Amino acid sequence: NGEKLEQVREAARQVLAGLEDGEAFNLIAYNQEVEAYADKPVIKNSASVKRARAWLDGIRPLGGTNIHDALVEALRQKPRRGMLPIVLFLTDGLPTIGQTSERAIRRQSTRGNRHHKRIFTFGVGVDVNTALLEKMAAESRAFATFVLPGEDVEVNVARVFKGLAGPVLAEPRLIEIQK
Repeated sequence: NGEKLEQVREAARQVLAGLEDGEAFNLIAYNQEVEAYADKPVIKNSASVKRARAWLDGIRPLGGTNIHDALVEALRQKPRRGMLPIVLFLTDGLPTIGQTSERAIRRQSTRGNRHHKRIFTFGVGVDVNTALLEKMAAESRAFATFVLPGEDVEVNVARVFKGLAGPVLAEPRLIEIQK
């Protein structure tokens, strides 16, 4: 909530701005519940970005952190053909709602990842399960980033996102952003 939520919103706006028209994206917010911007990834154009920005502005903080179900939703969505399937997974808390077992969440990130999405994790603040986020990322051929209090979430997300556009991964991307 508060400053962290606004930083996550701004990070999502930066990622949306960095996508090329025609690339696919989706946004997923989670707390006690999981809410997706769309049922499946949508193609970036001016209208979809305008709707996505309005959706981001409408997110309201509620208690709880439902990491497992957010991960289920992100991994369930079939990527668009010809696009590199990537999840940018941001959290500022420990799993407190739904399935909270680290083992079950990790199992979901591997066995439930039938589209072989790379899960880049971002832990914001000091109340995150660093081991879980590191393992989820590593097991999906990605990496974890940790943002300490006073650091800028947007800068860290932008750094990773810009790296995805480099020569190693210079192909279309599917980006899903979770709060």
